Amino acid sequence: MRALVCVSACLLATGCASFGGAECGADAYSLGQRDGRLGATHQAPLYDQRCPAPVDRAKYEEGWRVGFGQRPTPLW
Repeated sequence: MRALVCVSACLLATGCASFGGAECGADAYSLGQRDGRLGATHQAPLYDQRCPAPVDRAKYEEGWRVGFGQRPTPLW
């Protein structure tokens, strides 16, 4: 049981630490485009909270709109 708790805690810490690595400092347009294409909601406020430098919201939003428009049409 102790080992399970330890492994779970390590995985949780690693998952939280990995957020922001690639996202922070990435091109805001590309980041928004990726999020939009994946169908994610607008994430700029989240990146602002977790990254040391604020995200360029205008570029992020422009990329998000383009990415959201590129999403495949559902088959149903």
